[in-house]
Amino acid sequence: MVHLLKVIVAFAIAVMWYYLTGNQEIAIAFLVLMLIISFVRPIAYQSTTERQEFIEKFRKSKERQINLELMRKEEKRRAQEEKGKKKSKEEDSE
Repeated sequence: MVHLLKVIVAFAIAVMWYYLTGNQEIAIAFLVLMLIISFVRPIAYQSTTERQEFIEKFRKSKERQINLELMRKEEKRRAQEEKGKKKSKEEDSE
């Protein structure tokens, strides 16, 4: 509904300009300009505390991922060692 209202307002401004001046090209340019202005959102800046909190959460998340990856590699290494030990025991018993 809001978008439709924005389009109608932009169209009304362009039509008024056309009736006042009779210049169709500028009226179309006003229509396009008003649509761009009404639909483009400005950049929202974060406060420094919010940014620092986000950076801290991101850093902790990265550290957690690295630790999980190291634990996974360690478990994989242990599993291969156990597999190797079992294999060597089987060879020794034969």
